[in-house]
Amino acid sequence: MIIHRRSALIGLFAPFANVSLLNYNGGINDPYAQLSKDVRSDVREAIQSDPTMAGSILRLAFHDAAVYEGRVLKGKGGSDGSIMYEMDWSENRGLERKSLKFINELVSKQNSGENKGGKLSIADTIALAGAEAVEVAGGPHIAIRIGRQDTYEPSSRTLLRPIKGETERSDIVTTLPSPGLDSLGLRIYFKRLGLDEKEFIALMGSHDLGRHVTLTGMQKSCLRNLTRQCLEEAPISVPFVSKSPDDFSNLYFQKLINWYDRNIEFGEASFIPTDVALVVDDGLRQTVQVFANDQDLFFETFARAYQRIVDRTAASEKRY
Repeated sequence: MIIHRRSALIGLFAPFANVSLLNYNGGINDPYAQLSKDVRSDVREAIQSDPTMAGSILRLAFHDAAVYEGRVLKGKGGSDGSIMYEMDWSENRGLERKSLKFINELVSKQNSGENKGGKLSIADTIALAGAEAVEVAGGPHIAIRIGRQDTYEPSSRTLLRPIKGETERSDIVTTLPSPGLDSLGLRIYFKRLGLDEKEFIALMGSHDLGRHVTLTGMQKSCLRNLTRQCLEEAPISVPFVSKSPDDFSNLYFQKLINWYDRNIEFGEASFIPTDVALVVDDGLRQTVQVFANDQDLFFETFARAYQRIVDRTAASEKRY
C-alpha cells in the first residue's frame, strides 16, 4: 500500500532514524551483509516477475541521489530517502505506481520483522534496489556502502544558488536535470554531483532501460492542456531504445551513433534532447563511441558513477 500522508510516513520510517547499525563497518557478525542480501533478493524476484520494474527502480534511485545541495549546504540532500516526499514533482511522474509502491512493501516487510537482524534505512533500501535492478537487467554487479540516514521532508526542487551557463539551455536551475539541457548544461549539472565526463555519459546509459511518455494517443483535451494527470495517464510510453528495453547493455550508445550517422530506422529509438546532446558535441561523442564499442568498459564506468552518486551519504567503509 502506498502511503501518502506525511504524518503516516514519519510514523513508518521513524524506526530507521536511530538504527544502531549506522556506523558499523563490517566484522565477523556483519548485520549489513544479511540485510543487504535480503533486499537484493526481493528486488531480483520482483524484476524477474515484471522486467519493466528495473528501469523504474533505477530512476527512483537516481532521483533520490541527484537532489544534492552540497555546493551551498554541506551534506544537504543526496541519497537520503527524500524522494518519498517528492512524488508531486513532474520529474517523478509514474514512479508512485510501481517502484515507490515496491519500496514501501520492502520497508513494511522490514518493519514487521520478517527480515531478521535489524532494518536498513529507506535511503539504503532505495540505493540497494537501484544497484540490484541494474544487475538483474543484465548489467554489472554494483556493491555500495550502507548507513545512510533518512530525512523526513522533501529536498528543494530548485537550486538555492542556480548555476549560470553560457546559454539558456546550459543554466542549471533545478536539482534534477532538465531534459532540455545542452552538452554544456550536462557537463555543469553532473560536475556538481562529482562526476567526470566519462562517468556522467555512462550514467546516461541507464536510458537503455525503461520508457518515457509520448503524446501519441493522448486525448485532445490533454494536447490543449498538458497536465500532470495527462502525463501520468498517457496511453502510450515508448522506450528510448526499442529493442530489449528491459535489458541493460551498451545498445543505447550504439543507437546514438547510428542516429548521428543517419543510419537508423524509424522507431528504433526515441531520444530526448539530452540524449542527442551526447553526440552533437564532438568531445562527448568520442566517449559515446568508446562505450558503443566496449560494453565491459561501459559497465565498469557505470558502476563507478553509480557508487559515486549514492555513496556520498553512506557511513560504512565496506560495500555490500
